[in-house]
Amino acid sequence: MLEQPRNEQTLQEPDPGTPLVPEEPAAEQAPWSLQQTFQGVLLTIVPWLVLSIGLSSLAGGNTTRPTAPLPWPRDLAGAVVTVFFSLIIQSAFLIAPIYFARRAVAATTAAPPSPRKTLRALGFRGFRVPPVVFWLLLLLVGILIANTLYQTLITTLHLNLQTNDQVYLRLGKVAPITTYTVLFLAVFVAPFCEETFFRGFLFPGLRRGMAVGWAIMLSALVFAAVHADLASFPILALIGIALAFLRWRTRSIWPGMLLHMLNNAAGAIGILLYMHGVIR
Repeated sequence: MLEQPRNEQTLQEPDPGTPLVPEEPAAEQAPWSLQQTFQGVLLTIVPWLVLSIGLSSLAGGNTTRPTAPLPWPRDLAGAVVTVFFSLIIQSAFLIAPIYFARRAVAATTAAPPSPRKTLRALGFRGFRVPPVVFWLLLLLVGILIANTLYQTLITTLHLNLQTNDQVYLRLGKVAPITTYTVLFLAVFVAPFCEETFFRGFLFPGLRRGMAVGWAIMLSALVFAAVHADLASFPILALIGIALAFLRWRTRSIWPGMLLHMLNNAAGAIGILLYMHGVIR
């Protein structure tokens, strides 16, 4: 006859106050405070907006837009300028996260913080592959379906809205080299910089002062607003929710970065196929 276990804890009913979803381990919580999070947002978003608006004003100084393909030297020059200013703008997303993460980690250790600890605080951690693959596929398909339905809604209702995809399609007709450059940066540069700020720094920082659901929503709204694309705001907010959810679910920034990259790559492939007449 088997003995009943003598460990009293195994026979106790679970505490009703215990959350169904386990709390994030203290070692994986953001070491910076909610106040430092808001400071980082202001120090990043305000200069970023000023720089972006300034560059847009300079680019829009010439009211005549070309309708015929540009000569390739001029197109190539535009691509070089695009790379230069895009790297400046995207790098703005890295300064505050690295600064506040390094400062916060340094406050917890006597030795100078190593780059590895700083990056780990921002979510650069390992993850379990099988569940991540499941969530990646599910969220990517969901985003693509939502984007298709949204584009169909705009077309059906004849709404006077122009999304980023439409801007790139128009640009591709007159400046293909510049368009290729923009798409490359959108796939390989933007996901790294934006995920480091929004899901590596902002989202876990918000969690220091609010429930995870509110942190997901607020970080997604900031993510959508910063893109300054009113027509694409609903889709961008949805993408922000998916990315923040994936960051929370996996406790790593890498899966969200990969999802961000795959989503941008899907859009880039569609634009390239349209540019070359494969789809209409």
